[in-house]
Amino acid sequence: MLALRSGMEDVLPGDAHKVAADRLWVSVTHAKSGKNSLVGEFSSRDELIMALLASSFVPVYAGLRTLEFRGQKYYDGGFSDGLPLLPSGHTLTVSPFAGRGVNVCPAHTGRSQRHFRHANMNILLSLDNIVRLNQALFPPPLVRMRSLCQQGEEDTLRFLKKEGWLY
Repeated sequence: MLALRSGMEDVLPGDAHKVAADRLWVSVTHAKSGKNSLVGEFSSRDELIMALLASSFVPVYAGLRTLEFRGQKYYDGGFSDGLPLLPSGHTLTVSPFAGRGVNVCPAHTGRSQRHFRHANMNILLSLDNIVRLNQALFPPPLVRMRSLCQQGEEDTLRFLKKEGWLY
């Protein structure tokens, strides 16, 4: 988590919390209740960074001590709601996994049509998604990471064209 924090401190401007207000929503799971919270206002740049760190914290994988944010312990919001909807109702959903009910996600190329539902996500049970999960936990070499970024861009363009927002 130190490397992640350091990277954020290097790239986020001093007024990042002001720029992000009501534009960036961070999903976190309360450690005791297991309930999801969406945070869209930040009192400082450091509070924004702490929200992002809490949202990135996968218990055991990232450590044993959950992170404190606003005096409470939180971890990754994907454990309680993988596709939260904004209070305004205007939400573009994005997932690294192929599945149903997501605006932007990888195209499914296999034969499997089996899905499982977890934390408001409907994920396709496929070898491709298992590989994606492995890559999320154990990042591949830089060349493969670039390829994944390119795939994400292509997935986004496919969605925009389908919606008629891009010609």
